[in-house]
Amino acid sequence: MAAAKTPRSAQRARVLDAYRGRGRQNSNLWLGYSVKQDQDLIFHSDRSFVHWLAFLESDPSVAGFYPISNELSAVLEVGPECAMVVDRLKQQLEVHVVAAAAREMTTVQTDSGLAAVRMISLDELRARSRLAVHWLKAVNYAGMLRYMNIATLMNQLAFTLAHRPSGTLEDLVEDLAGHDRASVFGAVVKAAIHGRLDLDLSSQGLCGASRWTSRAAREQ
Repeated sequence: MAAAKTPRSAQRARVLDAYRGRGRQNSNLWLGYSVKQDQDLIFHSDRSFVHWLAFLESDPSVAGFYPISNELSAVLEVGPECAMVVDRLKQQLEVHVVAAAAREMTTVQTDSGLAAVRMISLDELRARSRLAVHWLKAVNYAGMLRYMNIATLMNQLAFTLAHRPSGTLEDLVEDLAGHDRASVFGAVVKAAIHGRLDLDLSSQGLCGASRWTSRAAREQ
């Protein structure tokens, strides 16, 4: 009898299956950990990977996202890996399509209801590619905390944000001196992804000089 697979070996098997399933497609395969979804995700192209980082994972107005169904794939005339159903806050639904060629539609019916269709052009992806690279580093910091108990750190960060409306990551490292630097960076990224603060990574990757603004200050 075959031995039971561990979570890591099962994940590797899924990645290999996805890789083999590409056939002769000339595209890269990416594996990323989504803080927002709390799971590993596989992306079958550079376009999909940049779209995830710059349009979904780093956008605090996006509550969740999931691949389109096979039925919706047929309607849009794109592969299931080329589009995402995007659930925005205030129950707004969108379908993002990143394929080079797809059927032009303004709305489409999804399993969650009627959604507006947004075609993400190659120019849009190129314009945000640098931002995506910056967020990739940031998400990796947050992923490091995946299996750690960080309740105390997150509570202390929330307390600090309530009393400091804005600043740099270095400020938070000093405020949370009882925790190591990498963990503070990861906690800040998690807070940004979940909309508790705005993290500006437009000009540089995550570092001590990265600036942030708390949600409370933003809403004033």
